[in-house]
Amino acid sequence: MYAKRVIAHMEALGYEIYRNPGEINIVYVEGVNIDGVPNRDDLDHWNDLGLLIRFENGEPMIIHRAVCTTEPGRAATFAANALRLGGVARVQLTQYVEAWQMGFHKSNPKHPALVQRGDVLVCRDLNRDGKRTGDRIRPATGINQHGTRPGLISKIVGLWSEGCLVRLLWKEHLEFIDLVKTDPRYIADSKFLFTSTILDGGKV
Repeated sequence: MYAKRVIAHMEALGYEIYRNPGEINIVYVEGVNIDGVPNRDDLDHWNDLGLLIRFENGEPMIIHRAVCTTEPGRAATFAANALRLGGVARVQLTQYVEAWQMGFHKSNPKHPALVQRGDVLVCRDLNRDGKRTGDRIRPATGINQHGTRPGLISKIVGLWSEGCLVRLLWKEHLEFIDLVKTDPRYIADSKFLFTSTILDGGKV
């Protein structure tokens, strides 16, 4: 089962894993298709996997999976603004504890999202090669977990991600938000800070 592989990999890395009833683990696996099979992880493609994992009777279960991107698109990579920032942001593969809060992407009340509130590190792709190798690692702001827009099925990432974690299909993004809101820690405190993990799919 893919959920067990993901959790075992997280355990090996010493990451936090939430096992209490109803608690949700937010996980992204980079360079992996919807079925868990690794791909070439080409620039500007929706080729990453977003997962929600919850423990049921002691076993990890995937309660939601979606095509997404953990990397910026080509247009964002080559944008003038990215150059001014020292390179487009590409989130560093690791776990970020208590880093996101329920809110709205760019303050748009029609776009619910997990909004960055804690520390997140990114690799600044100054040489625009679409890779992290040799890039400077810096703290960043505005790294949200959001969607695209209703009815959109885009073949490329483009400007949908300038470093954010983005689900391709709007319907699946709303499902993601609704499920995250069922976490008892959020129900108890609407300002609860969520943890998220971004993994290298080739190592899972």
